[in-house]
Amino acid sequence: MTIFAVPGPVKALFDHFPLQTYPPISKRDDAMNYEFAQRTYDFQGPNAVQDDINNTFTLGVYNTFQESSSDVALATDPWCLYAQLALCKKNSLKLPQVTRAESGRPSKPQQKMALLSPLATQNESLPILVEGHNKRFIRSADSIQDTLKNRAAEEPQQLMYISLLDHVIYDCWITQVLYHLDDDDFLKLYSFESSPGRNNSLVQRLVVQSLKLSLIKRNEFHLRHKVLAKNMESTAVSYKSASLLEIMGPILERCQKVLLQFEKLLQDKPFVNSPTYMELKIASYILCIMNLPANVPLRIFLEEQCKYLVHHSRAILNGLKN
Repeated sequence: MTIFAVPGPVKALFDHFPLQTYPPISKRDDAMNYEFAQRTYDFQGPNAVQDDINNTFTLGVYNTFQESSSDVALATDPWCLYAQLALCKKNSLKLPQVTRAESGRPSKPQQKMALLSPLATQNESLPILVEGHNKRFIRSADSIQDTLKNRAAEEPQQLMYISLLDHVIYDCWITQVLYHLDDDDFLKLYSFESSPGRNNSLVQRLVVQSLKLSLIKRNEFHLRHKVLAKNMESTAVSYKSASLLEIMGPILERCQKVLLQFEKLLQDKPFVNSPTYMELKIASYILCIMNLPANVPLRIFLEEQCKYLVHHSRAILNGLKN
């Protein structure tokens, strides 16, 4: 008997219990499919349903909130919300609803919005737009913003206003969410997992710190405000230190001045059912600011001094409901 021969007792065992051929393992993961469905919202309206799945898109955002006067799901971040509103305008869509139909999702492919982690993107920044299915084309946050600016390029004044909003109002928004929110409130805006660290406060702080470090790099905030960015990268300096408050004070004041200018601008302009991209841009900031906790300085100012801006933004929202 050679060394390669099967010993008699072993051969007898396998002869008695022959090898069993098992069917292929299903690739379907019901738990994962359910979780993804819970993080996905369907745009509404006749144009939202497509015959070909390759004609669909998915907008990736941090998280959503339900505006107090409606059942629609709105992105919690101004850049994400602007992309959401702009997609509705361009494709004649209606906003996704928070309450899903009991009958489940339609059988045909549909335009969607999904809650994603910024780690799913190359530059750790949202929104992103995934177009197609078999062959996917992915637009980054910067690419989306450039595309939307190009759509307003035919009207230089609107383009100027959009640029102003994306510097003055944007910078103030970032300082408000970085320095005036506790970890739980920040995560409600920038994570679809409200408590990623569960009961571990250290893990939660690390998650929050990582999200904030990614956020300050978007739209070159870290280049315009190097001291604030350096402070965010360090854990040794208090967020409430006097020097930081001196830096953030002028940022808030400039923002308040610009908001008052837009308050007057829109009051003097007749409201139309088809808002411009500039109006969608300002509405995205106003609606997100109004979703901040009631004690945040920027929201307090908006409620007290810019009532028409709030009214105008909600009127735009009403026009995009199903």
